[in-house]
Amino acid sequence: MLEGNTSEIARFREQLALEEEAARLGLYGLASGTARHDFILKRMEQGAEHILRLIEAGKHEEARALAESDTWCDLQGVPHE
Repeated sequence: MLEGNTSEIARFREQLALEEEAARLGLYGLASGTARHDFILKRMEQGAEHILRLIEAGKHEEARALAESDTWCDLQGVPHE
């Protein structure tokens, strides 16, 4: 990193290069897609746990409605009618 007595243009160029590298690593780095996958998986697990709690509470119709909802189908990757 540039320090000390550098020009504003030099600092700007270095910042731009760092941002470009960060973007490249974000798109094509070894971990690309991992965070999104983890987020989706966690959200699906939470939805399934909620449905199971509804069933355990005897709210079968509510659980079924949620399981068959568009949102749940979209998370599961299941086509819906």
